Amino acid sequence: MTFKIYDSDFGIKVNGVNYDFTHVVDLQIEDPEMTRLVRGANARNKIGLDYKEGTKEPKRWSVTILGMSPELKAVLDQVFDSRERVDVYCISRVDGSSKMAKNAVLTQMPQQLSLDDSPDSLNVALVFESFDLSEVHKS
Repeated sequence: MTFKIYDSDFGIKVNGVNYDFTHVVDLQIEDPEMTRLVRGANARNKIGLDYKEGTKEPKRWSVTILGMSPELKAVLDQVFDSRERVDVYCISRVDGSSKMAKNAVLTQMPQQLSLDDSPDSLNVALVFESFDLSEVHKS
């Protein structure tokens, strides 16, 4: 399943209440967890040993929203100030497939990315971190 931004609903759940992000520009997910290979310095082994890297680092969701409402901004400011845990979601309207970041924290105060006279000046960056990401595909 490929998620398309124009076919998906985005938002956060705070204390059991869903707050939808009306105009999402993009969603970027960074997952630092990797399986890597290593071998001894003599390089005789062509297979190597595998190991996990990045398991202590949280996964990061970066969401850019266009034209955030003052009400949503107030909710997000409160979430940031209180370091409250939230669930962040992306749900496909086509088949109900979903991406979730549960028990996430908002890492930065929500703020305008630039100040000018272009539509991009209305963008607000939200960065969430979580160790509990899930992806469910439905057919």
